[in-house]
Amino acid sequence: MSRNFHGNWCRETTKRGFVLTAAIMFGLPGLATDASEAGQTGSYVALKGGIYSPSAEFDLGNIDVETTFDGDTKTGFAGEIAVGHYFLPSFALELGIGYFKSEGSFADELAVWRDLEFNVIPVVLSAKVFVPIGPINPYGEAGLGAYFSEFNVSDDANTFDGTTTFGIHAGAGLNVDVSSSMFVGLEARYVWDDPSFGDQQINLNGDDYSLNGFRLNGFTTTVVLGFGF
Repeated sequence: MSRNFHGNWCRETTKRGFVLTAAIMFGLPGLATDASEAGQTGSYVALKGGIYSPSAEFDLGNIDVETTFDGDTKTGFAGEIAVGHYFLPSFALELGIGYFKSEGSFADELAVWRDLEFNVIPVVLSAKVFVPIGPINPYGEAGLGAYFSEFNVSDDANTFDGTTTFGIHAGAGLNVDVSSSMFVGLEARYVWDDPSFGDQQINLNGDDYSLNGFRLNGFTTTVVLGFGF
């Protein structure tokens, strides 16, 4: 798989993401205007749990490993605790803190396979636009997040703590009201973020290499349990 393929794929993914974001921000509010007065009101807390699926290529300075890492990246866990408030039945702001992780592997220049693991703590703010249809509330969302990343490489005892970086996300979901103070749902979100590890270097077989090209781009898919208050 060539660099050109990865580059074109990532550009197309980003383009689709911005199209999705534009649809969320400009399309759904018009639909929400015609929606009924149904839906949740006030404030709520939501518990989310599911999976994180990385989609971006990976690169280490001076080592061409993006295809092997991308091909062997594993789906990992994603979770979040969020607090939100409905300013309208069709609009809410939500603040969440979460955790997601993934693993992968790559072969270095001596064909030695290395295991990789990264752990991420995101703090995200999301604007959600709902289309309340009785007890069913489909929605779109877009927002910003601060991400703290930790990156581990097996066998060489390398651990890299990234500085806090900022990314964007967009997604869609569906909430179903169980009662006036409880709902369940499903949410899918795509994240764009490029973490920074400063001048930290990775040591492989006695040689140091700069860490670069690592992106958190990927999907989180979670089930949601919410309680109004």
